[in-house]
Amino acid sequence: MDIQEIKRYIRVGSGFVEVSRDYLTEYQGICRRVYIRENKMQIDYISSGWLEYEEGEETFYFYYENLESVIKATEKYLQKPVSEWINYNRTYNLWNFPEYNQDAWKKLFSDLQKHKLYFPDDFSKFTIRTIYARGIFQNMISPNDDAYKLFKNDKLIDKIQENDSEFKIY
Repeated sequence: MDIQEIKRYIRVGSGFVEVSRDYLTEYQGICRRVYIRENKMQIDYISSGWLEYEEGEETFYFYYENLESVIKATEKYLQKPVSEWINYNRTYNLWNFPEYNQDAWKKLFSDLQKHKLYFPDDFSKFTIRTIYARGIFQNMISPNDDAYKLFKNDKLIDKIQENDSEFKIY
């Protein structure tokens, strides 16, 4: 893959390029997918449960000044030069998840809460897609808490959203 191909996909094609798809041994059964967009890197964690039940996915967006900064940060994050990336947009790569460990999401969310989840560097701001994960990141809820109970607690949801700017989550 090269920078011109990335630019073509982003500016003329789909608006993004998936450049990495890794099955993580520390979170057995969860796949980390990395996408590049015009001014942000998107990292998805997804498990086979998402494909079956539409559960088991979390997304993080890391914002940068421009596409060149995104590419540089992604190279550092993946520890691979752009020339070694695979353009998953143009490959037919079937999902083949390893055996799923029920504790994988608890471990991932525990690492998020302890701020030990591996994130890229030098971003200007970032977004965590779900209110549940934002609450965990802000230490307002536990990875052991039931997400469905959270949805019934409007005061807690309001408090998590109020604290987003303190944690530079937009």
